[in-house]
Amino acid sequence: MMSVLSAGKIQQHISAIASGFLGDWLEARGNGLAVPMRMLIDGQPLDVANPTVDAPGSTLCLSIHGLMELDSVWDFPGQAHEHYGTRLAEAAGDTTALKLRFNSGRPIYRNGQDLADLLEQLVMQWPVPVKRLILLGHSMGGLLIRSACHYGATRQHDWISAQLDCVYIGAPHDGSWLAIGAHKVADRLNQVPRDYLKVMGEVIDLRSEGIRNLSRGEVFEPGLDEQPLLPQARHYVISGLLARKAGHPVNTLFGDALVHESSARGERRPGWALNGTANFPGVDHLRLAHHPLVCGQLQEWLV
Repeated sequence: MMSVLSAGKIQQHISAIASGFLGDWLEARGNGLAVPMRMLIDGQPLDVANPTVDAPGSTLCLSIHGLMELDSVWDFPGQAHEHYGTRLAEAAGDTTALKLRFNSGRPIYRNGQDLADLLEQLVMQWPVPVKRLILLGHSMGGLLIRSACHYGATRQHDWISAQLDCVYIGAPHDGSWLAIGAHKVADRLNQVPRDYLKVMGEVIDLRSEGIRNLSRGEVFEPGLDEQPLLPQARHYVISGLLARKAGHPVNTLFGDALVHESSARGERRPGWALNGTANFPGVDHLRLAHHPLVCGQLQEWLV
């Protein structure tokens, strides 16, 4: 018989996948599968209006998952609630590790606006003054960091004035080749006269606004020009590759399986100045969120 715990985890994974693929549609209809944005600590929801935690740190480390993922993607295999944030907190001290859970099918800019507001509320209500914020974003989570920083700055939020470290882990700043491929396939099938091929194209085209944003690395509202990286923050990029040999043809074709190294570094973005970059051949897209080598690099940069 399935335990209550395992059934709950299955429900969470279904919600994460459904939200990623159709999250904007689900939200518009008030469907319960649409994941609400919330902060978590040790796997439990945190009330940002009244954050009650043991030994609150003056540094907050927030880990932000990617498309169709759960916050548990950060956990080291077999070590629930042990992740980059907790390791950084242990090494640095005076640090509280948090995670974000959100509906990854919504437009990235809307999630960015909501995250900016949520961080502002959290920092204003935190039991001790917040001196530093470390934002870790995996895949789409990295794009969400860029978006939140922009909207936090334009809204003159207080959290922007803290020492801010932004780490983009396998984030497709110039788009994901897989998402771009889905867009091209849908367009091609929709142009074919055969009805059954058009239906296939329409099904693919049902993908959420979040996926569409991912295909082009879009993090701001439509009509807004490209915005630079937040100048007062420090920015770091981590990328991975499928094969252990950096020059392997598989890496050239597929990168870390979803994101090419050049996209992870935002090479098409004008005027970017990064404080550090690291590439890990043999570490694929998903494992970038919970790999010992990545953890070591984060500690080298941030502790």
